[in-house]
Amino acid sequence: MIINRKKGAAGLYLHIPFCLRKCVYCDFLSFGGRRQGEMRQYAEALSEELRLRSAPRREVDTIFIGGGTPSLLEPDSLQGILKAAKAAFCVEESAEISLEANPGTLDGKKLKAYRRMGINRLSIGAQSMDDGLLRFLGRAHDRKTFLDSFHEARTAGFENLNVDLMFGIPGQTMEVWKDTLAQVMELAPEHISFYGLQLEEGTPLCRQYKREEIDLPPRELERAMYHEGIRMLKQAGYAHYEISNCAKPGYECRHNQKYWNFEEYLAAGLSAHSFQYETGRRRNVSDLDAYFQAIREGRLPEDAAACEEETLRDYMGEYAFTALRKAEGLDTADFERAFGVAFTEVYGALAPLLARYEKEGLLKQQDGRLMLTEKGIDCSNSIMAEFV
Repeated sequence: MIINRKKGAAGLYLHIPFCLRKCVYCDFLSFGGRRQGEMRQYAEALSEELRLRSAPRREVDTIFIGGGTPSLLEPDSLQGILKAAKAAFCVEESAEISLEANPGTLDGKKLKAYRRMGINRLSIGAQSMDDGLLRFLGRAHDRKTFLDSFHEARTAGFENLNVDLMFGIPGQTMEVWKDTLAQVMELAPEHISFYGLQLEEGTPLCRQYKREEIDLPPRELERAMYHEGIRMLKQAGYAHYEISNCAKPGYECRHNQKYWNFEEYLAAGLSAHSFQYETGRRRNVSDLDAYFQAIREGRLPEDAAACEEETLRDYMGEYAFTALRKAEGLDTADFERAFGVAFTEVYGALAPLLARYEKEGLLKQQDGRLMLTEKGIDCSNSIMAEFV
């Protein structure tokens, strides 16, 4: 598949699938309660996968180490992974290198080691500043532990911190949500991500809901929490640049923008996904033993059954879907440059529907861009699905 777009520097995602314990709402591929020996074995296997993927001339300008809880690994294991990444690819000196971390897994010694090895951005999973809600979610930390971790990160010299927050939690009131936002904004992190709680099949929380043991907040309250979050964050000087993300000017997450801007990203680790224009999307196996076996045999741990070929029209739909997540919306001129065809030629049949959405205040079109309004975000999935 050929996309008419100049190849720029890629992002690199590295998956670490270990946690202290699984949260009741989480359906990410991760394992709780694993021992350091197994985590060290995984780190060595991940480093070997990076060597197998070696492309020394391939430029990389963002690295995102996600999970799971990557901060569970010992610093020397993380350093080995980053060393392998820098040997495998041409990592720019100014690269954004992010690490996901959970409160309680950080200390001053670790944080200083992260800084020395080049990690320059931390994403800390706070979720709430209410201890009761944290216990309900199955989080392994409380409010004080988060505050201690945040302040230790600042002391260690981190100047680019993200805090993850969650709203729409059973038992969460508007007052509790506003208090969480106010406390986190007082800390002045450079970036704040805020997500509505989702019920995912197979999770303990979803099973509780199906047994009618818990109730979710009414949708009207959940949406009100979202819009109040945007209002408070904007008032505090944060730009709402993507549906679930706000940042101080210049601190937008460069790695995540790869996904929303239809740029290329590489990946390594269990079940990690990559995307390149020529080869399309690829995914690694999700079974840990199968992953280890592939690495021992000196072959890439890709899941052939999951690597389906996509058409140019598939790519167009994905481009539109992700672009509409951004506050700046979809640039129709960039669409035409990428695919060699005008946006209106591909999606002309949607013109009456888009006009209706615009009349209803859900969309706006200006200067060659198509954007969701804040009101439109409330039904964003159904609007974006029209393009897929």
